Amino acid sequence: MAKGQLVTRSVGFAIIRLDKYFTVDEVVFAEKGDLLLLGARTLEGLNLTVDARRKKLVAAGPLLAAVSI
Repeated sequence: MAKGQLVTRSVGFAIIRLDKYFTVDEVVFAEKGDLLLLGARTLEGLNLTVDARRKKLVAAGPLLAAVSI
């Protein structure tokens, strides 16, 4: 945890689907009282980013496969 507290939770895999986007990601199964959070790894897997001004998720754009020097 951010405050240094250690907690133990079960983990697994999930297919995450949002509109036309989907990804498979590792998930942590929350317990009562835990906060809900869509993590940065999941957003990267969906190739989405947060548009803070419009308060919505938007396509992050093309992914580079390789860069030439």
